[in-house]
Amino acid sequence: MSKISSTPPAGSPEPLSSDRLDSWKEIAAYLKREVRTAQRWEKNEGLPVRRHQHDKLSTVFAYKSELDAWWHERQPRLEKEVEPPDGNDPPDSFVETPSEKMDATLEDLPPLPATNPLRAALALIVLLFFVVGAAYLYKKFLTGSQPISSRTRLVVLPFRNLSSDPAQDVFCQGLTQAMTTQLGRLDPDHLGIIATTTADKIKDKPVDEIGSELGVNYVLEGSVSRSANQVRIDAQLILVSDQTLKRAITFSRDVGDMLSLQNEVAQAIASEIRLTLSPAEKERLEAGGKVAPEAYEAYLQGLVAWNKRTPQGLAKSIEYFNTAIEKSPNYSLAYAGLADAYSILSAVPTAAISPLVAMPKAKKAAEEAIRLDPSSAEAHAALALVRQSYDWDWDGAEQEYQRAFAINPSYGSARQWHSLLLMARGRHKEALEEIERARTLDPLSPVIPASRIQAFYFSRQYDRAIEECRKAIEVEPGLWSARSQLGVTLMRLGEDVEARAELEKCYANHYRDEATVNTLRLMDSYKNFVTIKSGNMILKLHRKEADLLRPYFESELQRAIDTYQKKYK
Repeated sequence: MSKISSTPPAGSPEPLSSDRLDSWKEIAAYLKREVRTAQRWEKNEGLPVRRHQHDKLSTVFAYKSELDAWWHERQPRLEKEVEPPDGNDPPDSFVETPSEKMDATLEDLPPLPATNPLRAALALIVLLFFVVGAAYLYKKFLTGSQPISSRTRLVVLPFRNLSSDPAQDVFCQGLTQAMTTQLGRLDPDHLGIIATTTADKIKDKPVDEIGSELGVNYVLEGSVSRSANQVRIDAQLILVSDQTLKRAITFSRDVGDMLSLQNEVAQAIASEIRLTLSPAEKERLEAGGKVAPEAYEAYLQGLVAWNKRTPQGLAKSIEYFNTAIEKSPNYSLAYAGLADAYSILSAVPTAAISPLVAMPKAKKAAEEAIRLDPSSAEAHAALALVRQSYDWDWDGAEQEYQRAFAINPSYGSARQWHSLLLMARGRHKEALEEIERARTLDPLSPVIPASRIQAFYFSRQYDRAIEECRKAIEVEPGLWSARSQLGVTLMRLGEDVEARAELEKCYANHYRDEATVNTLRLMDSYKNFVTIKSGNMILKLHRKEADLLRPYFESELQRAIDTYQKKYK
């Protein structure tokens, strides 16, 4: 490194290319600091770093002469900063000549003392600690990103709309969901992605709070600017532990090239956090893909409408997915979305359309999605839901779910649907384990708690079911599915008054699924009945009959119990 030079006068020519440093790593090495320290100095101290915008990525560079001048002005203060122990001393100057070094030779060293075996063993242990520590520091501070040693977790925060058109908010929401799905299938063994429903609820919190609440290692945030069919995305990958910027990504594409753009973002993230991509995944990312701009936009609108999980939202998503298919007939994801929309729209508690009408359409769309793209987790999960809920082919449904999980284990909706299949097969312990996986991926989902409650209910853990209902309602008072399940469970335990109160709240707020309505009707039919108990046996009789028959009933019932016990004792 050359000696510190003075700031070049205004209007001086551009520095020579030999004076140029072409990466954060080279800049940090020149300053004898870590990369993150150089990035912090740029942000807080005005370190003269320049940027060059390419079509795909934004890169940085700097000139040594400008860095020398900047350092000269700030040297006394910055040298006092405490640097983490990475083997680099604070730069007294930007060069260290041989005359400034202390060259110790073997002749200069004192004679070694007599060796003590115990002392030698301790010294060897200490040396090993130093070697291991040095290797760790080298990987952590000098080689860029840390290689992942366990499952890394990442959350994609909703992309901000920087255009003046509020209608583009839906485009940004849909793009966030699509990007989340794309990242979820990169390296299933080492990367877990938080679902968009949870990401949307914590989007305004500081990065450290997001990391603490969700247990994520990285946060991906960004913005979208759109002009006609041209879309520009600026994204930043942030390491939660110290909130440093790990990668800045800038892309500009036509809407029709958005699938390729998503792939390129995914590749950049995979490279930064050192994921191991399978050959098939590499090939898929490099292949890219092209869809009509109108089809891509309709698909994103369908995703946003589908995630509302309301009858109106699901019906609207069907319109959007059909539009996407009309514009791009080979768009596999649009067929998978269409299948999911029909399946959920006809299922309890929505039940807005007859399964006899909806499910054949769902099946046809799911099979077409797989034909177009056998590597689509969404397509396999869509067909699994049809096999489970319409064909009653539970073995076939299990096979399709496993295919989906092999492609994208972070697909939370498929985890939740799979838990319902496990409940139906009486595998309640496995169902609860699957729900826990879904909840880890989407901790703030309003849908997953309902499945957890059902798992406890069908395994006859009624007290646990009631406890989960009350927790869910405390967090979200308008979660009517949980309130309905609370009423049904309370009735099961004979708490009719409290059960009716909960169910009537659901009915008054237009949550009138089959469980709510049928339970209320059943309780209404009990108004003119009384319960007579004797031992472990229970009988419900009409009030008029009960008054006449109670004495005889109780004595005869007890005699029957005695006879039964004598016969089968």
